[in-house]
Amino acid sequence: MKIGLCEKDLRGTLDKTLDWMQANDIEGFQIWKGKMDGEDCDAKTLLAKAGDRGLTVTSVGGGPNMVIPDQAEANIELFKTFLDLSVELGNGIVCAESKHRPEDLSVDDAWASTEKTVRAICDHAESVGAVLAIEAAGPCFISDHEVYLELKRRVGSDALKVNYDPANIVWAGKDVIEGVKAVADDIVHTHAKDIAKVVQGAEDTEEERLMDVPAGEGLVGYDTYIPALKAIGYDGFLTIEMHAGKEGRPDDILRSIANLKALL
Repeated sequence: MKIGLCEKDLRGTLDKTLDWMQANDIEGFQIWKGKMDGEDCDAKTLLAKAGDRGLTVTSVGGGPNMVIPDQAEANIELFKTFLDLSVELGNGIVCAESKHRPEDLSVDDAWASTEKTVRAICDHAESVGAVLAIEAAGPCFISDHEVYLELKRRVGSDALKVNYDPANIVWAGKDVIEGVKAVADDIVHTHAKDIAKVVQGAEDTEEERLMDVPAGEGLVGYDTYIPALKAIGYDGFLTIEMHAGKEGRPDDILRSIANLKALL
């Protein structure tokens, strides 16, 4: 397995962030189309920038809500541009969460809308030789590996795959290793993220919440997670994601890199 990084988690121009990756033993990165558009960078230019630094573009990240019915047509068209870009970049992988179900949308209607939208996206993915890699996440409609498998059953497309984020599986209250085994055949990309419980607030207003921490320092259990990936034959990227915020978290990324190297 190789170590990658979500480009969005560094602050600066593409050239600056790719230079940082090269200097810190990152081998590949996930890109967001919005970042490329903001710098007027096309696929050919990005591939050249990556190649000059010995980097691989692992996937295209991001995407709008797949659940909301009245946004479906526009969102499907946007996903098509992501899929086309992924093919141009040579990876053919678009990683995206389903996003949330609005409170005023029933579960049955949410399933109907999500199924229709994802099938349309997958139809385009099949036509261009790409895949849609769903990232299940606790607060999303597709919240864990079990819900993903139901989506797979409903959609019935070989272009529907998994971007496995173990921290999101913990967030959903599920077992990380069971999840790996359940969707083993569909994992094409991963996010190397971890999660921990922290207590915030004054003594009389303390509350416990989950927050991202460097890979290997939280509740995921990377010492058993990485062997589980090896056991199913996964040999792709462990793509670090830190949800860095406005300031960025380069020190936490470096800790993730060190922790992953030690485990690999």
